[in-house]
Amino acid sequence: MNRRSALVVVAALVACQSDKAGRVDFSETRRDYVSKDYDDVYERWTRHDFAMHEIEKALEVWVTFKSWDFRAAYVERYASIYSLSDADRTKLLNGQRNSLHEAYEFHLTAQSANYKWNDLEKSSSPWRVTLLDALGHELAPETGKISVEKLPDAYEREFFPAKNPFSKTYSVRFVPPANTDFEGIKTGSIILRLASPLGRIELTWRS
Repeated sequence: MNRRSALVVVAALVACQSDKAGRVDFSETRRDYVSKDYDDVYERWTRHDFAMHEIEKALEVWVTFKSWDFRAAYVERYASIYSLSDADRTKLLNGQRNSLHEAYEFHLTAQSANYKWNDLEKSSSPWRVTLLDALGHELAPETGKISVEKLPDAYEREFFPAKNPFSKTYSVRFVPPANTDFEGIKTGSIILRLASPLGRIELTWRS
């Protein structure tokens, strides 16, 4: 079986797995969104799950993959709220496209029954965060790129409404190195995995 055939078979197997999330479009085709479309697009690209430890939630997460589809809708909502000029809107759109090509980027909102367990940014954290493609190739976050985000409350509640008084917000970035086997969205799906002795969470986006 050649590599292309293997990709098709593996992607089909992944598609057959039970998954509450709907299919997504990883392509960079033109989107003609308006501001009011953002909520639906946000829901499409956001995954929610939790890991239990004994009788407590060790970690509960809401994770948004910043795909091109999501970024296009984000630009329209942002431009509308802040009344951007056409030039500034274009600048924002170009910046979002550049960011898309630099890394796989996720906005992660997390909360825990024990605040000490919600520490993804620390080198001592029990949680190991990785990104997998449909072939099982695994990628670690860019060094130092699980970072705590300090965003204005009104902004975050508008764009990432999973935010609440007990949650913590992270930015997580993955940059495939040169000559890596990791093929990401080309395989038809990606999985963000958070694993620790406290539990495991796997969040899937598939086309």
